[in-house]
Amino acid sequence: MTQEEEDAVSRPNHPARHGQAQQQQQQVPYEEVTDTSEKSYSVTPPSRSARPSYPTDHSNNSSVVFDPDDMAAGIDLYFKYCHRQPIWCFERDEVGDYDSLPEELASSILALTSRFSEKRDHMQLYSSNAKTLIMLRIANGTVDITTIESLCLLSYASFMADPVQDGNVHLGQFHLGLSLQLCRSATLDMESTYAVEDPTTDRKKRLFWSLQLLEQSYGRQDGLLSSPNDVRRPTLPSSGNQMELDSSRAPPLPRDDLGTSTPSEPGIWNTSVCLGWVWSQVRKYVSDCAHNILKEPWRHDSTYAKVLSDFMETENRIPMCHRYDSVKFYERKMEELKMNRDYWAPWLKEQFTYHAIPTVLNHPFLYIVGAQHNPNLGIPNTFWRRSSEQALLHATWIVRMIDMVVDKQVRLVDPFFGHVAAIAATVHLYYCCAAAARLKHKSNTDFAKCRRFLKSFIPCSAACGALDRNLDKMTRIAAGSENMDVEDWMPSKIYLSVPLMWEILQFNSTADSQEIPSAGLLDASLTPAVPPVDTSDSSTLEIIVATSPEITINIADGGQEAPTSSYKKPQSSSSGLRNSTSTTATTTAASSSSSSSSRAAVFDPPTVEQIDSLTFNTTPWLYADPSQLVGIGDMGYPQSEPGNAWWEGENFNNIMFNQF
Repeated sequence: MTQEEEDAVSRPNHPARHGQAQQQQQQVPYEEVTDTSEKSYSVTPPSRSARPSYPTDHSNNSSVVFDPDDMAAGIDLYFKYCHRQPIWCFERDEVGDYDSLPEELASSILALTSRFSEKRDHMQLYSSNAKTLIMLRIANGTVDITTIESLCLLSYASFMADPVQDGNVHLGQFHLGLSLQLCRSATLDMESTYAVEDPTTDRKKRLFWSLQLLEQSYGRQDGLLSSPNDVRRPTLPSSGNQMELDSSRAPPLPRDDLGTSTPSEPGIWNTSVCLGWVWSQVRKYVSDCAHNILKEPWRHDSTYAKVLSDFMETENRIPMCHRYDSVKFYERKMEELKMNRDYWAPWLKEQFTYHAIPTVLNHPFLYIVGAQHNPNLGIPNTFWRRSSEQALLHATWIVRMIDMVVDKQVRLVDPFFGHVAAIAATVHLYYCCAAAARLKHKSNTDFAKCRRFLKSFIPCSAACGALDRNLDKMTRIAAGSENMDVEDWMPSKIYLSVPLMWEILQFNSTADSQEIPSAGLLDASLTPAVPPVDTSDSSTLEIIVATSPEITINIADGGQEAPTSSYKKPQSSSSGLRNSTSTTATTTAASSSSSSSSRAAVFDPPTVEQIDSLTFNTTPWLYADPSQLVGIGDMGYPQSEPGNAWWEGENFNNIMFNQF
């Protein structure tokens, strides 16, 4: 792309940030740990005007002294790393007057942002001060919107934090639950509350949906007391006239016009909230699968079908102005991305969420394990092929997004991105033993990219450090050896650790599975015991590769007749293809030995067309040992047309998903 073409790229209706770029000394440590090539961009919030006042009731015996420079740096860091990514509690003009900020809000801002500065060792002090003042507010009956905002910030800080410093996931979930209960007490969860406009109406909406975003990504999905998410489903405007069934239950989304082309279109943060709700349903689906609660996914009344329907309905309501081909993120200059981070950070969150949903929903691991426990889960060929294609396709798109983020040097800190990278890594790990050399090499390369991207979150997220350690353990188990070089790893079979796979897919944000899960919140008498991780052979699935013979099926009777002999592709098939079709069948030595003689397989090397075929390379020649499964059986798939694989050359850019 030429310089002139780059200069011509512009974003309509895309307000740039106000103010000049500043370098804050407090940002240096985090920048050095991650990538010193990026020049940080931060904004000094303007002095606020006409802001509604809130009672402060500052404690006279507080041991925390707020330096104006520290507050300025902390607010700069908040708007650089946290604002709308994902939480959106307030705007710059609402916190511009540092001296007027309630002390609990000031402490919470610094507790969240100190991890990005030289004041990292002060996180515990700021966090403790904020928690004390918040509890005093509750005890004195003086809770206001800034109190709940403070809890929101503390909750997000705990989900990212080092448990030794300022908490863990359980403490974060407590802060989140307390915030939601206070919202309920103030009826912020009811649409009628917003019928009458007041100066804080939009701020209340932003706070409520920020809490929902945290709940969607980090809330508990199991347990009897876990609240159903259906009652908090956000809705986007529909182009049709159908009634919005949930509009009377959930409060309206806040006003957000960044990147929109018309006033009626929802902003990018609002669309990411709606996709986030679908993501929460995917997390619940994975939790159910882990507890062997799985209805056949191809059934119309299955959870899989419902989540997929919600996903497509949400996608259908996202306006074209936010879609991949419209915004052309890959053509944007780095300086433009920094200047308009308020738009691009939630846009990236939306894109990663969009591809994470079908990646997890179709993850081969879910159905391999499910087939062990549910006799009805003899996966139909059509579903297995389609789901495995979807998992690989969207996991590849996640790597594509990672490549663009790295290339544009966009700094991200939300642990959600690290989690998505870890999930994509498990899919690519699965395909590292593909029969096709090109797919095997691609999967190995993509796996390494996911690992590197995940590691970039470790300096600011202990939870991502735990994900990285679990992925490292799983990789070594997969190789069957403690000595391996991931970069050059090209196995013929792998071993998948079932417990570690569940930990990665469910992501409980704990720093380590063996650490006390409620440190900083519960007394030892209430601390739940941590079950040991099962490392026995029975907790490992052996994934193998089978070469694929070619067989014929007579389609005159609709393909009902079983094949009677092995088949080699004729040199000239111009007439034969009119009455029959060629298909590949997946089998293993173990399964072929038990097959009838009429279906004996002759193992021939795959043709070049097969190697380059998406159908050939994504159908389950990869699956667990048949003795571990119930009802998989022999699988046959139509032969695909010759041509390059979808992940090679220009084909990848032409996939239908680039419309999003």
